[in-house]
Amino acid sequence: GGGAPRRPENYQDQQMQEMGGQGETSRALRTQDDTPPVSPLCIRIQVHAEGITEALLFHVDLLASAIRQAVMIKDHKSFLKVHPNTFRGQAAIEWLRGHAARALFGSEAEKEKNQQLSRSVALLLGQKLLAVGVFRQVTGSLTKPLEDPNALFRFHEDEKEGPLLNCRSIWFQNAREPLLVVSELLYTMLSLRLKYPDRDIRELEELNNFTASAAELQLVNINDLSRIQLLAFFLNAYNLMVLHAHVVRGSVDGTDFKSQKIPFTRDNQYMIAAYNYSLAEIEERLFCRMLRAKFPKKSDKSRAPEPRVHFALSLGCASSARIRIYQPETLDEDLQQAAVEYLTTNAPKNRMRLQQQSQGGKRVQEVMLPKIFKWYKDDFGFSKQEILAYYASFMPTGMREELTEVARTNNFIIKYDKYDWNLHLGKACSEVVRQPGRQLLTNAPHQTVAGGGGGPPRDRGGGGA
Repeated sequence: GGGAPRRPENYQDQQMQEMGGQGETSRALRTQDDTPPVSPLCIRIQVHAEGITEALLFHVDLLASAIRQAVMIKDHKSFLKVHPNTFRGQAAIEWLRGHAARALFGSEAEKEKNQQLSRSVALLLGQKLLAVGVFRQVTGSLTKPLEDPNALFRFHEDEKEGPLLNCRSIWFQNAREPLLVVSELLYTMLSLRLKYPDRDIRELEELNNFTASAAELQLVNINDLSRIQLLAFFLNAYNLMVLHAHVVRGSVDGTDFKSQKIPFTRDNQYMIAAYNYSLAEIEERLFCRMLRAKFPKKSDKSRAPEPRVHFALSLGCASSARIRIYQPETLDEDLQQAAVEYLTTNAPKNRMRLQQQSQGGKRVQEVMLPKIFKWYKDDFGFSKQEILAYYASFMPTGMREELTEVARTNNFIIKYDKYDWNLHLGKACSEVVRQPGRQLLTNAPHQTVAGGGGGPPRDRGGGGA
């Protein structure tokens, strides 16, 4: 029962004699249709008893529906707080125990030793259902929640709102290639923002369709992606989550975002490849700060793997980068373009400063850098000379040479531009208008989804709603 849930290739709902558990020989049935079926999400568990190994497949969708009918969903009170639409985990485990016992042992299900084994299977099933997002824990033990008699849980369809933005529904089918999925979702969200720039779109059907489609990220397989592919994937996923979170929370352009930054990046999450990622966790994955801190400072291993990522991530503020859709094939080119675009916005200020200081005969030069160089200075270099040289590498030729010479003399001080924290989502989304076609993978037959203002076509490969 370890590892990710497996999805057998030729496994149909109508071929299950009992909801959930049977031996593999009775399940090895093939469809008569020439078209291969879309495989439902299943949990496979191997049980060893009396020298016999029995492998069981449990159909997640049917299992979840049956548990909903078996447990009492109501408003529970715990420590003076009411938790609406919740159920006790022990009730679900008890139902799963009985179901597993009948599937495993039939008429001998009530024997004491079989009951113990069935409970172990039930706990493992419950853990898997929790992992794939069928329900989530609300209260109770953090280490063994399903064994806590007072622990409360809530089914995903009973969630009104929560940090997992793409788990309003569960994706029960095979997920497609991860870069294709995240690119299409980001394009659709960008198009929605541009289509309705001044409108609250939370009640639109187009957003409901988008949210259902975003559930596909729950089951994408990122294990086989190369380093460059992973970088492109998480850049797109980060910016997608930012836009989705702003939409869900009804963010309005002009709002001061500074005080919201930390809870925003901590609390908004996506389930990706069966793991819950917050925006802060994706940042950590991109910059590896905790890992780098283990090495001596100023050593090669303590350097940021790719500092240009700073100029690709956006929080939707006026001083944030514009959002692009990144693909592995053009990642280096696009990161360079994003860095040049972001950093040259304050180049005129430095050009004017350098001219004035040269004419005035000032000995100590002043250089103005974006505030991001102050917050994350170790990502760009370990000395002010390194940092200025890095900044200079993105400037136009003449200015690059001037700044490089200033860095060489080490006779300068760095000042920082003011960061504009006011939201400007229209500006953040504007880049997609320039080159939408080049930024998408279109190597498979698709059908249109989400109606996101002319977004790319796609084939969902089955319902996620």
